[in-house]
Amino acid sequence: MKRLRIVLAAAGLLGLAWAADGQQLYQQNCAGCHGQTAQGVPGAFPPLAKNPRVADEVYVLKVIREGLKGLLEVNGQQFNGAMPPIGQVSDADAKAIAAYLKGLAGGSAQAEPATPAPAPAPRPALAPTPDAAQAALGRAFFTGQKAFANGGVPCMACHSAGDLGPMGGGSLGKDLTDLYARLGEAGIQGVLSSIAFPVMREAYKGKVLTPEEIRALTAYFAEVAKEPARAAWVDSGRLLYAGIFGALALFGGMYLLWLNRRVSLAERIRRRRA
Repeated sequence: MKRLRIVLAAAGLLGLAWAADGQQLYQQNCAGCHGQTAQGVPGAFPPLAKNPRVADEVYVLKVIREGLKGLLEVNGQQFNGAMPPIGQVSDADAKAIAAYLKGLAGGSAQAEPATPAPAPAPRPALAPTPDAAQAALGRAFFTGQKAFANGGVPCMACHSAGDLGPMGGGSLGKDLTDLYARLGEAGIQGVLSSIAFPVMREAYKGKVLTPEEIRALTAYFAEVAKEPARAAWVDSGRLLYAGIFGALALFGGMYLLWLNRRVSLAERIRRRRA
């Protein structure tokens, strides 16, 4: 009996330690989107605190391993986004995160009641008027006119946001013009403070953004959120015109080189005979 109590006590201590590790791992891998306290971001990232779904550890492990996308309802709020698999998390760390989230769930996985007429998901507040100097600094960081302190690549390499001129920004990632409307200030700062997206995580590995850079980028996103959304054909049109211009410049240069090429001896002889 005494041995059994010792074993149970050890298991309890191990569980507490595991939960503590899970909290740290959550902050490293999940808080960027779901918030420091797992409160979520209305309309963008579902809350994990008081979310009965995360009481199911098997469900959480599946989401960590396989990701999740599509319509999701949590506590009467609807979300429709996509979460990529978190491949950098080991099986042991994933279990620790699941154990930590289970403690935040506050209910069983089957306890979520069906809501016949869910209320529309609340949206983040409209973008406030940002500080002009901060927004200008954020634009400089976004476009690469000002380098990030730790050497991260400019956001424009993969994304566009607002009017960035005739060529716009990169098309590898999503257009971020409406980012502030989707995530709000807290969501953007959370994402940039703890990057969870695999491609971004690798791009900024060891090159974290400073709080000043995050504030400036947030101000820039708040500013461009006031601009009208740009149709998708605008980016396609820019690429088309850029391709046509590049082709004309290439063939024009080749033609000039051909006209000014050095005439060979054989060709000079042929011209004399002609």
